[in-house]
Amino acid sequence: MDTLDHLRSHHRNFQNFHDVMVDTQAGRFNEDYWEFFSKWIAPALVPNAKALDMGTGPGGWLTMMKARYPEVGVCGVELVPVMLETARLTGAEIGAEVVAADLSSDEWSASIDGTFEVGHCSMVLHELPNPFSLLKNAAKLIRPGGRLFIFDWCRHSFADYLARKEEEPPLDEDTFQHFSEHARFSPDDVTLLAERAGFREIARQHRDVAHVMLAYQRKGG
Repeated sequence: MDTLDHLRSHHRNFQNFHDVMVDTQAGRFNEDYWEFFSKWIAPALVPNAKALDMGTGPGGWLTMMKARYPEVGVCGVELVPVMLETARLTGAEIGAEVVAADLSSDEWSASIDGTFEVGHCSMVLHELPNPFSLLKNAAKLIRPGGRLFIFDWCRHSFADYLARKEEEPPLDEDTFQHFSEHARFSPDDVTLLAERAGFREIARQHRDVAHVMLAYQRKGG
């Protein structure tokens, strides 16, 4: 199964997925998020810095990043067509490049020009057939000493998963598939993969029982 088919099997309707990402982006990238970013990621934003958003979706992070750090060049990577369409419109408005690439493929970094001081990945790793491909290619693009910010679901109990829902979902195949993906990795699992790709963890913070923010530094700097 290729990555688009894998994502389609999980989300069913890409337009609905797109709309949810748009509706929830303010909550994802809230003040707690930007406080963590400012403390652990922003120190890498030297003059003429560039930031890479891997799995940019409809491009909301690109806009927020540019508003907070207007001097930083931003680039987004996305695969889902409806997400790409919106992200490219966003990119045209704010001067951001948006590249179509499969983050689960072996050499997706070859389609990206230059290097970056900051890499960012929000709610993406748990979605990918091969999340290590994202990390090892990110290590090729982020300069030594640069920072990587991963914000994602993390392992939690099924009871906690159900308790987070406004209405308890039916105990059907769809619910169990979503839970298995949303509880796929512990923070330590992500750090193991990041270390093997060429990063070292410098900070972590749980947003709640099911989400974690992780900051890494590219080794060698």
